[in-house]
Amino acid sequence: MPSSHDRAAPTDWDYELGFRPDSSWAREWLMTGSNDVVDLLDRPMTESAGPQDRTAVEPEAGQRPPRPPAAEPAAGRVRVRTARISKAHPRLPRKNARVDLTRVLPRQGAMQMTHAIASGWLKSGGVRTKSSGNCTSKYVHRCTSLDSVRTGTIAGIMELKRESKCPIMVTGGTEAGHAPGVYSHGNGYKLDISHNSCVDPYITKNYAKAGVRSDGAPLYRSDSGTIFADESSHWDILFR
Repeated sequence: MPSSHDRAAPTDWDYELGFRPDSSWAREWLMTGSNDVVDLLDRPMTESAGPQDRTAVEPEAGQRPPRPPAAEPAAGRVRVRTARISKAHPRLPRKNARVDLTRVLPRQGAMQMTHAIASGWLKSGGVRTKSSGNCTSKYVHRCTSLDSVRTGTIAGIMELKRESKCPIMVTGGTEAGHAPGVYSHGNGYKLDISHNSCVDPYITKNYAKAGVRSDGAPLYRSDSGTIFADESSHWDILFR
């Protein structure tokens, strides 16, 4: 067996095989000679000599073996993660809201409504509207507009419909052509309704007489303060 002085230093080929001078088994190879390489390769590695070395550890009794390292994704593949979305409750069709406008607070009764909202409430309460010009513009006197009508006014006419159980036809609202004033059509306080054989006797029999207006129209007042003026072609109603 040659002496340690005759052994050659590790070559580049040795380093490519993983022979590192700083590892214990590489040092042992330098001490024993290259003929014992096969024996050294068969031995388990017990020291870490770099990022490529792995320590073989036997799991103790009752313990789970260590999990192997996760394999890196192959080049060119994109790892896509799918987000889990919780199942939402199915939306049920919403029923038409039913609000008792007759119980609206005074400050809410003073709020103004758009024509679409006001006409929708009247329709839901069984109150119809009619226009001689078949229009809804607030600025045309032949139209029947509910634009900027007060909420309390709509609540009042719906209450009349419910209590009288009579057909109610609104023929005048906030459109131009009515007399001006604080409590006027234009400010949303008044509505005109058509005469009929049901509502006429209901008003005259259930509401107290309140005199005669300056134009000769008889007046009737309800307990809530609503004033009905019996004009020749319609009822002019003031909701205050």
